[in-house]
Amino acid sequence: MGRPERPLDPTAGPVAAFAHELRVLRNRAGNAGYRELARTAHFAPSVLSTAASGRRLPTLAVTLAFVSACGGDRGAWEQRWWSVAQEARTKAVRPAQLPPGSRTFVGRAPELAAAAAAVEAGGPGRAPVLVTGPIGTGKAAFAVRLAEEVAAAFPDGQLCADLGGTGPGGRSTDDIVRGFLRALGVPASAVPDDPVHRIDLYRSLLAEHRLFVLLTGAGTEAQVRPLLGRTARSQVVVTSRARLPALEDAHRVELAAFPRADSVALLGRLAGTHRIHAEHSAADAIAALCGDLPLAVSVIGRRIAVRPEWTIAATAARLAGRERLLDSLGVGDVTVRDRFTAAYEGLSAAARAAVRQFGSDAATPAAVAAALGVATETAEELLESIVDAGLLRRADVAGRYPIPALVRAFAAER
Repeated sequence: MGRPERPLDPTAGPVAAFAHELRVLRNRAGNAGYRELARTAHFAPSVLSTAASGRRLPTLAVTLAFVSACGGDRGAWEQRWWSVAQEARTKAVRPAQLPPGSRTFVGRAPELAAAAAAVEAGGPGRAPVLVTGPIGTGKAAFAVRLAEEVAAAFPDGQLCADLGGTGPGGRSTDDIVRGFLRALGVPASAVPDDPVHRIDLYRSLLAEHRLFVLLTGAGTEAQVRPLLGRTARSQVVVTSRARLPALEDAHRVELAAFPRADSVALLGRLAGTHRIHAEHSAADAIAALCGDLPLAVSVIGRRIAVRPEWTIAATAARLAGRERLLDSLGVGDVTVRDRFTAAYEGLSAAARAAVRQFGSDAATPAAVAAALGVATETAEELLESIVDAGLLRRADVAGRYPIPALVRAFAAER
C-alpha cells in the first residue's frame, strides 16, 4: 500500500478533478506505491506522484504512462486529458502585476536594444537580465519599458515583486513565492507545505508558462537565486543598485546618468517642449545642476509643470542660488534626499564616514585611507560598498570613483 496522500478536493477545478480520477484509478488497481508504478510507467515516482497531486495538469505522456501502469483505457484517458487541458487553458489566470509604464520615458535606446536582443535570443535556459546603476538612474522604469517591448513573447502574464522590502519586517522570499503561486491560480490546497517544494512548484510554472518576472530592489544574490529557474519560456529581470557579481550567467545592463540631450528631452516631456525650446540654455543649466540624474531631472520637470508661471531661467537661478540644492529636489512623496539618506543609513559606520569626506575630498582609496586612518585596501572595500549602495559610480579608472554632483552636495550636508 502507498502512503496516504494529501487530501484533494475534486471540486476545486478541472485539474483537481482530473488528479482525483487518477487516484481513483490507482486505488482500483490495488493502490500500488509510486515506486512500484514507476517500474512499469518508466517515469520517476516523484513525477507520478505529482501527476496525481492536483497542483497542475500532468503532460499527456505522463498521464498515459500512469494510466497504462494502472491498467486503464489509454484512449479514453487521452480524450479526457485533451478535454481538461482545453478547460484549464480557458480558465488560466493571466497575472498583470507590472506597474504602469512611464509616458515620459526618454533615452536608453542602446541599452534597451541590447537587453531586448538578449531576451529574444532565448535558449534552453534563459539568462536573467540584471539592470544595475546608482540611485535615481531609472532602473525600474527601464525594466518596465523592456517588458513592454518584449511583451509579445510572454503572453501568459507578468509577475512583479519588490525585494527591497525583504529582511526584518519586510516580505520574505517565501512570502513572494506564495504570492506568485496565488497570482498564477494555484489554489491554497495545492500549495506544498515545504518551502523548498513551493519554490520547485514556482520554477515548474516558470518552465511551463511564458511569463515576464520583474524583481526590483535586489540587495544580494541570495535574494534572487530562489526566484530564478531553468526555463526556455519565461524571462526574469532583476534591478539592483549593487552589481551582484556572484549572480551567474546574467546579462548585465548598467545605467548611468543621462546624456545632456536626454535630460533636456525629459524636461520637455514633463514641463512642455515649447517652454524648454524657448529657454534652452536655462534648461541645459537645470540639467547640469541635477547632475543629469534622471530622478532629479524628473522631479524638477514635474515641479515646473505645475507652476506655469515659473520661467525656466528663474527655476535655474533658484536652484543655483540655493545653499541647500537638495531642498528643491522633491515633489510629493518622491525626494532625492530621502533616497540618498536611506542608502547612507544602510552603510557601515566606516562607510558613512567615508561618504562624509565626499563633500570636499576625492573618492580615491588613498584619500579615504588618509582621512579615516585605515589601510588603502580597507578604504577601497569601503568605496566598493558605497558603489553597491548606489551613492557612487563604478570606477572608470582603477582607484578613482566619480562622485555625482548631488551626492557631493548630500555629503557636504552631512
